[in-house]
Amino acid sequence: MHHPSGTHAARPPVAGIADYGLPTAILLAVLVVLAPVPPAIVDLLLAANLTVSVLALLGAVAARTPLELSVFPTFLLGSTLVRLVLNIATTRLILSRAAIDGTDAAGLVVSAFGDYVAANHLVVGGVIFAIIAVVQFVVITAGATRTSEVAARFALDGLPGRQMAIDTEVQAGTITREQARGLRLDLQRQADFFASMDGASRFVRGEAVAGVVITLVNLVGGLAIGVLEHGMPLGTAAEVYSRLTIGDGLTSAVPALLVSVATGLLISRSSQEVDLPREFSRQFTSRPHVLAVTGVFLALLSLTDLPFLPLAALAATMFVGAFWLRGDRAERRATSGRARTAAAAAPAPAETLFADERIVVVLGPGLVRLVSRQAPLLESVADLRRSIAADLGFLVPTVAFRDDVRLPERRYRVLVGGEPVVEGEMPAGRLLAVPRAGERLEVSGDVVHEEASESLVSSASLWVSHAQAETLRRRDVVILDEAATLARILEASLRRYADRLVSREDTVRLVETLRATQPGLVEEVVPRVLPIAKIHRALQALLAEGVPIRPLSELLEIMADHSAETAEPWQLAEVVRRRLAGSICRRARDPDGRLTAVRLTGAALEACVAAATSGRPPARLVAEV
Repeated sequence: MHHPSGTHAARPPVAGIADYGLPTAILLAVLVVLAPVPPAIVDLLLAANLTVSVLALLGAVAARTPLELSVFPTFLLGSTLVRLVLNIATTRLILSRAAIDGTDAAGLVVSAFGDYVAANHLVVGGVIFAIIAVVQFVVITAGATRTSEVAARFALDGLPGRQMAIDTEVQAGTITREQARGLRLDLQRQADFFASMDGASRFVRGEAVAGVVITLVNLVGGLAIGVLEHGMPLGTAAEVYSRLTIGDGLTSAVPALLVSVATGLLISRSSQEVDLPREFSRQFTSRPHVLAVTGVFLALLSLTDLPFLPLAALAATMFVGAFWLRGDRAERRATSGRARTAAAAAPAPAETLFADERIVVVLGPGLVRLVSRQAPLLESVADLRRSIAADLGFLVPTVAFRDDVRLPERRYRVLVGGEPVVEGEMPAGRLLAVPRAGERLEVSGDVVHEEASESLVSSASLWVSHAQAETLRRRDVVILDEAATLARILEASLRRYADRLVSREDTVRLVETLRATQPGLVEEVVPRVLPIAKIHRALQALLAEGVPIRPLSELLEIMADHSAETAEPWQLAEVVRRRLAGSICRRARDPDGRLTAVRLTGAALEACVAAATSGRPPARLVAEV
């Protein structure tokens, strides 16, 4: 049957080979267990095993993240199976042919490991094998197993929190749903990877034990077969079987050691993308004084009874490296300084004159340190932007910090939309004490305290001394330092004046974000029923009264249902308020679930009713009442 050219895409030849490679390898492994294998084939398989182990080690070093080798747990299990199968094959050859073929019974690879690596000395070979076995079993395998357990536990325990963080970023609009889907997939893959590594590492530990047992079987069984069955002299049998046993143990232990090291490198790697060789070089050789001190230490050691030449050569290498790094850093610093000077001298691009500065915090000279690179205020501002975005439903613009020498030393000013909304001063050496809602602080004795002007934080908050703050902390009173106070003030300002922060362009972005998930709703409502301008004004009216504009889909449906009977945006906002009365009341409750209300009677009630039926905006009604 003829298929159209686009129906079945042509597959590369390598893909077909890969489809049959793994099943074929498994069947061959079973065949090796059941049937004897010629020594030449065993040599080829042992060389291939060593090659794959080296590839695994280099791949683990080169991988930037563990997920770049996401098949490593399966590879770990497969390589363990291969080494055990090869052990069975070589054991069969040693026990069945050593009395006939001597040290060549298990192939040339086993014989070469027994002769070359052991330096033609049985004791040396036995010691080397014992050291490798101990290092692999006690140090590397045990450490890798423990690391995989911890990594798997932390990956699984942190999964819900990371998923919630991704959901918050989506709600805040900082990432798209497609990006969130990719991040969730990466999280799931990471958790699956470490969980699989936790299980696969147990096979490596078991293989180390099996290797020691197989070695003992080869030695004891070989001696028994050679002496009792073939009549070999005890000395000759011990020579042949010991050499073959050591060679067989080393041919299995060396690849296993390489794979174990690769396992440790991979699971101890951070989940962030890191170029391990480059980062290793940068972090350990980037400080000239460290190399210089190391050189001095080696130079002093060379004056002792230790060999002079190697220590002096290494000391000279350290000094040359320190000198070169020092010059390189000075050159880079000079280049960076010239670049900054040129950038400062260059005229600012015209677009920077119209940068988005809807939120500006102006600081006096004494408060500029609060926004230094290492200060916690910048991180607090990022957190509050995410918090407000998740709560109110729109992405808060970036906050710009400015210093002004004309302000008093410790004064600050917050501007929203270019207009000052709050201004205050932070007394030196004081902390802000914030009581619980409805409570007032009582400071006994003659302790000096000041009434705080930051009513946005709490009208009952006080500036107190450090000693007084310790006393209040024991009474579970919240104590804020300067940075935390400024962050609280900024958050309260942004929430109070949130309507000034949503521009028409922001409204367009919110609608386009909604279009990605509910295209039918947006296509029906915008702009046929509700133009962007009316949606923008209605959202501003809601934010002005502290009503969140999320979920936007529900708000659009409510406004679309009443758009024909309400012409003004503020009327649409009032309709939304009535429909969301339950959630608005829940937000207004205190921590104990109580809702504080004002009851109007008499003339005040009549004035409110008359104003509410007059058809004028709420701001005018409040002013009249």
